[in-house]
Amino acid sequence: MKKLLTGAGALLLLTGILVGIPAALVALAGNPFPTAQQWHAIVTLTPDYGNVIMFTKILPLVIWVLWAAFAIPFLVELVAAMGGRKTTKKVAVFRGQQKLAAGLIAAVAVMFAGGAGALAAPAPASADSYSVGTVDASASPLDLSSAMASVQAAQTPPAAPEQQQVVHQVVDGDTLWDLAVQYYGQGERFVEIFNANLGVQPDGQSLTDPDLILPGWQLSIPGVYTQAPVEEASAPTTPAPTPDESVQAPSTDAPVLDGAEGGAGRGAGGGAGAGEATDVRGMGESIDRPVVEQAPAVDDASETADEADIAIPLMTAGGIAGLLVAGLLGALGARRLRQRRKRVKGERIALPEPEVADLELEMRMVENPIGVTDVDNALRTLQAWAEDNGEQLPELLAVRVADDEVALYLAAPADLPEPFESMHEDRTAWIVRPGRAQAPDRPTVSPYPALATIGTDAQGGYVLLDLEQIGSLNVTGDEEIARGMLNALACEFATNPWSDEIQVTLVGLDDALARDLDRIRIHQVADIPALVRNLRADLDDRRDALDSYGVGGVLEARSRATDIETWAPHIVILAETPIGSLRDDLADLVARMPRLGIATIAQGTALAAGATVEVTSKEDAEYRSGGALPPLPFRPQILAGEELELVRSLFATTDREAQPVDLEQEHAHAAAEAEPAETTTELIDVTTAEDELEPAAEATEVAAVPAAPEPVATAAVEIPEAAPVSVVDERADEEPADIDVPSVEVPDWPAPYIRLLGPVDALNVDMDAIPGRGIEFLAFLLLQNTPSVPGALVQKKLWPDTFSKDNNNARQLAKQLRRILGHDPFGQPLLPEGRSSAGFTIHDQIRTDWHDFCDLIGPDLSTTPNENLIRAIRLVRGQPFDGLKRRGAWWAWRGPIEETMRAAILDAADELTHRALATGKFDDARLAARIAQSADRLNEAGWRLEIETAMAAGDVDAFNTIVGAMFEVVGVDAEIDDATQQLLDDAHEKLPGLAAR
Repeated sequence: MKKLLTGAGALLLLTGILVGIPAALVALAGNPFPTAQQWHAIVTLTPDYGNVIMFTKILPLVIWVLWAAFAIPFLVELVAAMGGRKTTKKVAVFRGQQKLAAGLIAAVAVMFAGGAGALAAPAPASADSYSVGTVDASASPLDLSSAMASVQAAQTPPAAPEQQQVVHQVVDGDTLWDLAVQYYGQGERFVEIFNANLGVQPDGQSLTDPDLILPGWQLSIPGVYTQAPVEEASAPTTPAPTPDESVQAPSTDAPVLDGAEGGAGRGAGGGAGAGEATDVRGMGESIDRPVVEQAPAVDDASETADEADIAIPLMTAGGIAGLLVAGLLGALGARRLRQRRKRVKGERIALPEPEVADLELEMRMVENPIGVTDVDNALRTLQAWAEDNGEQLPELLAVRVADDEVALYLAAPADLPEPFESMHEDRTAWIVRPGRAQAPDRPTVSPYPALATIGTDAQGGYVLLDLEQIGSLNVTGDEEIARGMLNALACEFATNPWSDEIQVTLVGLDDALARDLDRIRIHQVADIPALVRNLRADLDDRRDALDSYGVGGVLEARSRATDIETWAPHIVILAETPIGSLRDDLADLVARMPRLGIATIAQGTALAAGATVEVTSKEDAEYRSGGALPPLPFRPQILAGEELELVRSLFATTDREAQPVDLEQEHAHAAAEAEPAETTTELIDVTTAEDELEPAAEATEVAAVPAAPEPVATAAVEIPEAAPVSVVDERADEEPADIDVPSVEVPDWPAPYIRLLGPVDALNVDMDAIPGRGIEFLAFLLLQNTPSVPGALVQKKLWPDTFSKDNNNARQLAKQLRRILGHDPFGQPLLPEGRSSAGFTIHDQIRTDWHDFCDLIGPDLSTTPNENLIRAIRLVRGQPFDGLKRRGAWWAWRGPIEETMRAAILDAADELTHRALATGKFDDARLAARIAQSADRLNEAGWRLEIETAMAAGDVDAFNTIVGAMFEVVGVDAEIDDATQQLLDDAHEKLPGLAAR
């Protein structure tokens, strides 16, 4: 109704301006041009008695000119809108009229369109008709931009009730620290309260010392509000500053805290120490003095040095969007797994060169695997609902993926099941919240396999089109960028999980990466006549198959006839449009394609009537549905140029052979301190000779770091033993041997210790005080194996999206950590201030379990003492860097070192297993094998170690259990490694009882 009223009003206004004004002028003034006599009077300045010339000629003529100044831009906009084109509005004098005209035209068009769908929707074909044009230009089109705007407007929360800041009246015993704990849960935030209350108090005194507050004072609590009116104080108090406002303190004598060295301790009756600090803006405008620094709040709410990570880029610098990046990195991960499986002991897989590695780092920051999962689950949820209830799948035009929703835009009104929520009155726009749609409990076909990303919108969402529903999409404009769009679309079809059954044919894309990504989904042809012939045959075959089920199209078939067919679509991507009769034949086929699951994407001149994407630059493009409504602007997704070559190089790295490793170079950090150890040739029996080993110290409680900035510990802390290895198949009846080994040497004071060989955590630090990326920062410094790390390198690797000499994320984070970590018992800072010529350094007593692992292994694994080998293996608690949350660039740099850790763990486990097998210590061999499995679950190398152990022990039951568990992890239908297959074949000879089973 609102659209109808708005459109009717716009139509009346246009009629009044374009028709009413001229009619009134003609009726009242007639011909506006002066007669010859009147011209003479005007030229000779003859007095115009009665203002006859003024009111009957000059004024009407001025009105006519003004009318023309609107009517001409209106006609320009009307013609452009009817043709689906965008006007430039370059002439400044007409820009306002053009905008007004465009708005009125759009309002009238929406009224007549009668809906708010998403794209130019083809009219639904009847069940017995299939020769229907893809896009009917005469039909009333639907508008994606209007629908998206409507949905976003509908989701805008109502204005919150007016709130008032809490004012606390000080009573005896209060301290700023206690108030910060009461209202924020953190005493360190007392400085916020101090900053907000530098004005005069009711008793005439002023707050000048954070350690001294008096009963009766009124203190504003910044950031804490109540809806109830706050009782007015007897005297006015200074309002608390917001982050973007400045406060002029009435007393210039009041000091402003610089850091956390102050106390907030005595107050009105006692207190505690201060904490960490960051800057509060706005204090220096009226007072020439330093500002107060406040401590970071715990968890995500106060990670001031991490704020740059909140806005995660939607695309790489070259234009690859997050959903495609997730698919590319998934394909890259599968290839790296193959690399690891081919690697033999003593080798390391090939990793990318620095420039290529930088692109991978950027991709890991941009990737959006959660969005991919949400889309796939939402689509398959619809499919399962349609199959279970005999419902027709709705005709999907587009999908918009944002952080807080997945929005579906339909070609026609429909009712969708839970968890979908209708967000428009005409039931053409639906959303599902992240995580609400779960994967069906049974396999389903994908209902919309041709859904792919075309780019991102200005509101921060990915825009996806269902190319199967559109039928024909023409990409025009800049040739290189248009070709990059086709490349990106092809790669999405090769990697999207919902496009698993799709068939894509590429024409003229000889440099396409998609063919290398999936040779089953993607095909490349150069014979256009053969393609046309095959398409015609496919169309006839598809029609006959649909008729045999009594269904009218593929959407209906996907919900009612999936017993032996998935009805996968065939997408033809044409980088070169054929000419002559071949073009006519292909255009004829396009006209027959709707509802039969075949679509074309063509570059350049339109192959057939359909939707169009016009690309003007790498940042700007427009989607036009073929109707009269305004186009949808977006930033196009492209895969071209230098970035395409870097992606190719990234994947090419996975085809290179593994190379022998130099452990001395790999463990360079330990080379200077390593001491030769006596090599033991016989494996220590760790299950029976426990008294031969120094018993491990029991894990003591981690010392809490005091709030004061200079903690001094008095008790030593031993590194606790690793938790029991989590066995993948949970074979409870075969518990590994309980190995009791000496603890690794540690300093006689609780130095921070970071564990990376499993779930990431840290010992001997106050984890509640550490900022969100604090452990990552320390780990990065420690893993560089250099005395110092340049600040530019830290900024580049941890914040690649904001890398600039002007950014200070690293400095801010280092500043927070420096004060939280404090000093060692001898007064030395654990994280010294950075040096201009060197960068960041870290105390040499701060270590990681990876450092201890490398020290124990030494430069030559074959000469590592048995005791050290066992101790190194026991440090492993699972997959390296396990349990990390996906959040932008957090830990994105870890890829190369993670591969090194995996390889080193598997090599050590292999060495220990074979030493144990050589001496008949099967329990020890099994322990090493299971630790290898926990470090790299999908790598068959760890499974082979346990299979070898079962074969050596002659245990048929154990062999069958291990093999079954392995296939549950790697997949029953997976193609196993040659080495694994050979081992299974040999088992029939070495295990006599196996063949009888």
